[in-house]
Amino acid sequence: MTAFVNDAALFTVSQKAILKDKKGRILMMEKTGKSHWDLPGGKLDEGEDMVAGLEREIIEETHLHKVHVGQIIYAGRRSFEEAGKPERVILFYLCECDQKFEKIKLSDEHNEWRLLSADDIKDQKKYEINPVVRAALKIAFALK
Repeated sequence: MTAFVNDAALFTVSQKAILKDKKGRILMMEKTGKSHWDLPGGKLDEGEDMVAGLEREIIEETHLHKVHVGQIIYAGRRSFEEAGKPERVILFYLCECDQKFEKIKLSDEHNEWRLLSADDIKDQKKYEINPVVRAALKIAFALK
């Protein structure tokens, strides 16, 4: 989804799924060709229902089909360094999965996945994570 004024995009909307396992660790994936880690999710297509869009992204990126999208726990914005690209508003949803994470089959967008603990996330040298994603993770780890 993109907001326009005079044919210029002001911002785009992305959604991210925060999926925890029974030990409270969160599913993170390393982007292919980059060294940063991210949550499953992505940009909404034009006119797409928000929940359906997040479910689509989860399936595309992980092949997990039994995910229940819960409440939004954080919203933030991310600027892009490239000239002419609009800011991105990102909504973070707490989600549940009825499948084992071992069933994950990554798309070409990611080359690795891990279940990370709150302590893992703090290691900024080992896990490069965008500040807006890191802020959402902090809230997610605080929730029981």
